[in-house]
Amino acid sequence: MYQFNTEPENWDIKDYVPGTRHKDEMAKNEWGGGRARRLLTLAYNLAFTCLLRFDEVLKIQVHDITVLPDNCLEVRLPFRKTSQFGGV
Repeated sequence: MYQFNTEPENWDIKDYVPGTRHKDEMAKNEWGGGRARRLLTLAYNLAFTCLLRFDEVLKIQVHDITVLPDNCLEVRLPFRKTSQFGGV
């Protein structure tokens, strides 16, 4: 999936072009643009690296992520991973 998503025709962010939706067009794998593929790649990598379930990844918001020098990210979870009932 990573290799497919990072190919230039799938990864590049393109301008929005309105159009109609048909079954034939859905077969072209144009379900999302570069932004959607980048967000999904980030979500999968965060889930795998931090051992998070997908519902926990979806709770993370932009203000919980800090970009550090040397291409590093700091993620502060808005919840405790060890909380059995999801409390803070």
